[in-house]
Amino acid sequence: MAYHNETTNGITNHAQQRMSTRSINESQIDQVMRYGRESHTNKAVIYTIGRKEVKANGRFLEPCEGIHVLCSIDDGSIITIYRNHDLKGLRNTFELNRPRSYKQ
Repeated sequence: MAYHNETTNGITNHAQQRMSTRSINESQIDQVMRYGRESHTNKAVIYTIGRKEVKANGRFLEPCEGIHVLCSIDDGSIITIYRNHDLKGLRNTFELNRPRSYKQ
């Protein structure tokens, strides 16, 4: 399902709606993108804060724990934002789908 989604300050209307309904503010998004781990897929980059990032960078990140910020690879705009404390499903599918090189 494709739909037109304009951006304001690099954040799509969809992402702004999700921020509002999920009580996530722009400063939290900035922290997630600055201190969070990065996962690459074929079409997007996902930034997220987990326990490891809180432990490594400080307790000031605790309110951001579990926040995922999904950004477009094309223009870097923020597509959507959600909370999920289970980070096991995050994988670099870009690396998983990359053809392997074989030594001869």
